[in-house]
Amino acid sequence: MSKIHIKMLNEDALNHLKKNLSSITNKIQNNATNDWIYTEFPQPMFTEKKFEIEDFTLTDNQNSKDKDIDLQNSIAIFESCKNLPRYILTDQCFWLWMHFEKFYGIVRNMITINGTSTINNMWMHGQGVRRGLMLGVLSRCYFRVALSYDAAAPDPYHLTKWVIENPLRFRELTWRTYSSEEHIVRGALRGEKKAIEENGKEVNVYSNLAKAISLIGSVRLLDSISEEDMEQMVYEKMLELLS
Repeated sequence: MSKIHIKMLNEDALNHLKKNLSSITNKIQNNATNDWIYTEFPQPMFTEKKFEIEDFTLTDNQNSKDKDIDLQNSIAIFESCKNLPRYILTDQCFWLWMHFEKFYGIVRNMITINGTSTINNMWMHGQGVRRGLMLGVLSRCYFRVALSYDAAAPDPYHLTKWVIENPLRFRELTWRTYSSEEHIVRGALRGEKKAIEENGKEVNVYSNLAKAISLIGSVRLLDSISEEDMEQMVYEKMLELLS
């Protein structure tokens, strides 16, 4: 595919959306196409930026039920956007361009819209930068790949597949401040996976595991812990929790 310039939602449009969240939610619920946004929002709604990405498509996936499509879409977003600066990837206005313009219909179908809280949390990143990015419809697709991509493995997406099979394996890690450290998250996922495969069963102990990693961080600088050491520590802790 050809390259395209990314866009960002303008500040005026962002403020309008936040102030009229109930009305916007109603319009999203009742409009399968995004024609309405061009009369609803102050114009111009989006600003084109100098950064380019490989254009890409996504496959419609009603309520994200098909895990294979979910994986394919997540990888497509990651591969296209991975070279963008971090400050772009953590800016809600970048993802809101994708939500409202580039992939409106697909994003609308990916989740069940139960009201303004759905739009606030999953379209608008309303719970702050960290949680917002991990809840956002498309941003979470990107970051679950970015934080699980294992370049040293024969299949670099093996952890991504494992995460998408059961998001609980990943979610608790992403709420913590150490989620910015890719090697910490990747090492933890490796340790979890190894322990579960060896133990032969899986129990939801992920909240306790995330707290245990935070405890390690309270006495050691997590930045200084290698990915391999994190994998071993999490592997041992996971076996303990599963038993």
